[in-house]
Amino acid sequence: MADAIVIDALTGGYEDKTLFQRISLSFPKGAFIALAGPNGSGKSSLLKFLYKQLKPKEGAIRVEQADLSTLKQKALAQRIGFVPQDGRLDFSFTVEETVAMGRYANPLPDDVERIHTAMETCSVLELRDTPVTRISGGELQRTLLARALAQDGKILLLDEPVNHLDIAHQRSVMHLLQDLVKGGYTVVAVLHDLLLAQAYSSWIIFLKDGAVAAYGPTAEVVTEEILKSVYGVESHRIFDPRLDKELLIPAW
Repeated sequence: MADAIVIDALTGGYEDKTLFQRISLSFPKGAFIALAGPNGSGKSSLLKFLYKQLKPKEGAIRVEQADLSTLKQKALAQRIGFVPQDGRLDFSFTVEETVAMGRYANPLPDDVERIHTAMETCSVLELRDTPVTRISGGELQRTLLARALAQDGKILLLDEPVNHLDIAHQRSVMHLLQDLVKGGYTVVAVLHDLLLAQAYSSWIIFLKDGAVAAYGPTAEVVTEEILKSVYGVESHRIFDPRLDKELLIPAW
């Protein structure tokens, strides 16, 4: 399987703290990749490196074989859509105006069609004239995802996409992401809920203290030993008949 993103010996972090020391990772193309690990392990920061909000001190990152350091932000936006952890909008843009922001990096004559297609894919087309300050958290998350889709890149980075959503909205957003992967997208999502990660992701990366603790196919990597090592908790297996597979849950 080809790689959508490759990180080679990345060292970097913040002015007062080097978070990563020569980490190397590959993100398979067309996969649903979960980023997991304890609080402060570097999950959100890693996404910031991939979207050039942080710059490496050493090492290289390649996005669809292009050197990230040479890509202008506009060119990067044509490859990657980013949905931040706190995407709250304090201005009364309509849903359609918000999604249309995704076209600024690559305006084309058929922008209106692309915007409406993104809204329809994310089930917010009927809300197009509604101010984003008047929609629910689940609807806002879908709107921000539609904005990322409107950019036309095939890689999506999402920082805790179901945070603060109820169970029904979590399920809805995760199903949508899964459908996008089936349609050829590469999804990289920070997930704290390991049940969601096991149910939806095909690949998982565990970070701990700024290092890669484990990564690979989800079914192979999520083990009792790894959860003990990464989180310091015991776990046990349950069988989910709907998914027809075993899942690990913490021993409360």
